[in-house]
Amino acid sequence: MMFLASLFHSTGVYLANQAIGQLKILNGKESFEDYIKDANPDKMELDNLNLITELKRYSEDSLGFKPTKNFTKIYNHGNEPLLWVVSASEKYAIKAFYWSFPIVGEVSYKGFFTKEKALIEKNRLICLGYDVDVRPVSAWSTLGWFSDPVLSGMLSRSKGWLCNLIFHELFHATYYAPSSVDYDENLASFIAHKATLQFLITDTAALNAYQKSYSDNKIIDDYTTHVITSLNRFYDSISNVSNSSRLILKQQRIFHLLNGYRDLPIEGKDKVNRICEQIKTSGNAWFVDFEQYNALQDSLERDFNKIYKSNLREMVQSLK
Repeated sequence: MMFLASLFHSTGVYLANQAIGQLKILNGKESFEDYIKDANPDKMELDNLNLITELKRYSEDSLGFKPTKNFTKIYNHGNEPLLWVVSASEKYAIKAFYWSFPIVGEVSYKGFFTKEKALIEKNRLICLGYDVDVRPVSAWSTLGWFSDPVLSGMLSRSKGWLCNLIFHELFHATYYAPSSVDYDENLASFIAHKATLQFLITDTAALNAYQKSYSDNKIIDDYTTHVITSLNRFYDSISNVSNSSRLILKQQRIFHLLNGYRDLPIEGKDKVNRICEQIKTSGNAWFVDFEQYNALQDSLERDFNKIYKSNLREMVQSLK
């Protein structure tokens, strides 16, 4: 009983802190016009502000997303991250750790509005024997409960990836299944990509740049899927080895697989170098993050083509 009381108290304190952080952002948001006067954004940022308004209209009129008041105002946070997300995995299996919350159910990540609190949670999970990842995020959705503002940091994105981000977050307000975070995020990623391709069809330069970047990501994703399969089989094969030996074998195996990232035929070598460093630090937790957003893309593509005949609006309407 004491444990349950402590658990409920801990969850309550966490949710209260999250509410405070969210309210700070909601109370600090301003109109696009006031932001332009106060922040004096450059041409790219101004173009992206106008683009966001167009994307929101397109998502509702052409794709059938749920109408919301999201992204009609902006919160200026400069270049500082606003939210840090913690995720964790078992040390000798790519298997996510889950937190449980009211309404949204079980989720495989936990967000914090201060880095210090995120690091406290990271250290707690490390002490419990998990691989842990902490990363800043550029956007999040309140699933339609509040009117989410544009974050000023979004405005430095390329046109294609800004489209992808906005469509992803807007879709969360249209569809969200509790306790199905991997499916929810994979679906939002899939819809956002298809919507971006459809929206950019008349902008050849932006479309080509986006497709080139996405193609590089697909090469990385395919190799990551191979790495996950390989690691899971490897972990099964060393399940009876002592913990000290397993850790050494695990590190050797991961470092061997990292070489494959560096040999991938892509131009963005900086990206694979960052990925390799993140895997060295986060271990299996990095792969849990990947599965959360990317593991179901091929199966969703098959459904999109077979069931919905490549009609994105029809797919969105069916999900609604």
